[in-house]
Parts: sequence; C-alpha cells; structure tokens
Amino acid sequence: MKERDILGISTQIENEILQYAYKNGIINLAYVRKQVEMNKRKELLEKHPYAITQGKDGKWRTYIPEKEGRKLLKLSTKEKIEERLIKYYKSIEEAPKTFDDMYFKWRKVQDALVVHNSSVKYDTDYKRYFLGTDFAKKEIEKINEEDIKLFIVSTVKRLGLGKKACKTLFGYINNVMRSARINRAISNNPMEFMEAKQFYKYCKVIVRPKDKTIVTEAEMDLLYQQFRKDHQKNPSYIPTYAVEFAVFTGMRVGEIAALSWDDITEECIIVRKSEKYDRTTKTYFVDSTKNLKEREFPITEEIRELLHTVKLVEAKNGYFCEWVFANENGRIHAPMISSCLKTKCRQVGITEKGIHAFRRTLNSEMRHNGVSPAVAAALLGHTEAVNENYYTFDISDMNEKRNIIERINKKGSQR
Repeated sequence: MKERDILGISTQIENEILQYAYKNGIINLAYVRKQVEMNKRKELLEKHPYAITQGKDGKWRTYIPEKEGRKLLKLSTKEKIEERLIKYYKSIEEAPKTFDDMYFKWRKVQDALVVHNSSVKYDTDYKRYFLGTDFAKKEIEKINEEDIKLFIVSTVKRLGLGKKACKTLFGYINNVMRSARINRAISNNPMEFMEAKQFYKYCKVIVRPKDKTIVTEAEMDLLYQQFRKDHQKNPSYIPTYAVEFAVFTGMRVGEIAALSWDDITEECIIVRKSEKYDRTTKTYFVDSTKNLKEREFPITEEIRELLHTVKLVEAKNGYFCEWVFANENGRIHAPMISSCLKTKCRQVGITEKGIHAFRRTLNSEMRHNGVSPAVAAALLGHTEAVNENYYTFDISDMNEKRNIIERINKKGSQR
C-alpha cells in the first residue's frame, strides 16, 4: 500500500476518534486548538537564534536573520517582538521552497557527517554547478524529470564535464531531491528512474596522456640512476627515499607522509593512516586512509633495505622520530615528496609525473604478470572496479607486442 494511502487511513481514523471524543464530552476541541497554537508558537520562537532583551530605554530588542547578516528589531513590548518573529518564521515556512533552499537543508546535515575538506569541496562544486542558475532558483515542487535532464545536459556541455564530474553533478541533485522527499517538500522524487550513466554520452572524453599516467621501464631506469646519484651526493635528503619507497609500494603520497615506525612489522607494512590538509586553517594533520580501511602490504628485501637505510640516515643526522620519513623539521609533508619526484623527472629529462604514476605502474605490472584484480585492489587499497577502470594500463613495449604477434602468426602458419 502506498504511503499516501496509509496516511489517508491514519488521518481518517484520527478524525473519527476526535469526533467521538468531542461528541461525548471527553475533550474540548477549542482547548485542543489553543494548545496546538501555543505549541506552534513555542516551536517557532525556539528557532530564533538571537536573544530578546530589554534596553535602558524600556524598548525590547532582537535581530531578524537575513541572507546577508541580520536586521535589528526594536519594539515597545516583548509580546510585540514575539508576534513579529512568529509572523516572520511562519512566512518562511509557508514560502515555496526552491532547489537552493533544499540544497542548503541537505548540506546542513551533510556537513555534520563529513570532514571539513569535503565541505570545502561542496562549496566549490556549488559555485561551479548551481550558483546563480535558474534551476537553483526554481521551486522544488515544480521541478520535473525533464527540467533535471535539461539542466544536467546543458551544464555538462557548458562546463565540458567528463564522466566523473557528471556523476558528481548527478549525485548532488539526487541527494537534494531525496532529502526534499524525506522532508515532504515534494510528494514524488522526479529522479526515481534516472541514472547518471544516461548522461555520459554528452560528456567530454578526457584522455590522460600515457607519458603522465605511468612510468615506462626506460624512465624507471633513468630515475633509479638519479636516485643513486642523489644518495651519494646528498644522503641525508629524505624525500628522495620517500619517492623510491613509492616506487616499491604504490602507496598514496598522503599514506607515505603519515607512515610511522609502529606501522612497520617484520612481515608487512600496515597502511592505516593518511596525511590530510585543512584548506581553511592551512595545516596538515594525520587521519584515516582514503577508504577508511586498514590494509597490509608485504615487505620485500628491497623495501627492508630501503627502510634500514632511512633509519640509519635519520639517526645519524638527529632526524629519527616516530615518523618513517622525517627531517630536521619533523615529519615530511606530502607536497615535498611530490615536488621531489617532479624535480627528479626534470633532472633526467622525462615528462613530470605525480606519485600516483608509480601506483598505476605497480598495479599494471601486477596485472600484466597475472595477478587477479581482487589481489591487486587489496594491496593498493581500492575496489576492483576502480582498479580495472583507473589503474590498469598497457605497459608492454613494441618489442613485447611484436613477440606476441609473432608467436600467434607462427602458430597460425603451422595449421
């Protein structure tokens, strides 16, 4: 049975009970109405965020919230102040709700559930997708499926969005509409039968240049030559060791920056923390990993030797502390590691790459050598779908491709 049918039956039963009670003198409807009105007044006044005070002149004062600040309200009695406030808050309740209204209602809850940086991203995305648009100003009750389709398609085309950004835009609208339905601002959700993928055909195809996506074998040889030179010339420069560690483990740069010696066991590295940056306070802090999960990565002889070298260097120079990668200023932050890699790329004359390139390369090497998506995803800390769609690339060179084709051709010619 549909919700509105259930609500209809419930209201009918309640009315019958009230009528029976009224006819038999059990309750006084006028008294009930008065109590309801008093409760409503109390509820509205409790919403008021400012104090109601009396000044030395005998006047009563408070503020009325406005979109940009607040407005002083000064009247002769407290009762008049309350009447004006009740009228103000009733007008807000009765005013038609726009998409903007419901978006910020959804945000009020969402901001309490996510980390600060996510809220900052919401602000950026709101300005990018919705601020100043006719869609945002439209009454939410009047928004239908066609309105949403037209807005998404026009926004995708106007901003040249790829599939990922399109999915984000769709998600915002879907969350707001769902919140509006929960809060009974709309009776039906117009997005009930819509999916993000139906808009992908309008998206811009974003192709990452292969020279930035992964690190080829030839490039890796050049980088290792540079690592050895750096270790000899400036053995106390810790970021170089952190970059080399990224090659071995494919860990995210934030995970490397947040790695402590307590996370290193005889058998494995326990990846359970990541460095984050608060854009408002402009400070770094250590938090959970991106997917909020802990994972283990096996320690090879190469990794063990590298960590041993780091420990000796830090102890010799007085850097040794709880963090694996530290210098005279304490824990090394992620941007310093990323910057170090870019410097190394320029030094050896290859395209600048980010630490994530090592992550994609390690995954592609594993997959190329027959490792299952499940195992590769578990080692790197993401899902199999993400592994397949964003981390698996063709790393074979032309000679390897030629050998494969030659074997197939030779087999065919012998038939």
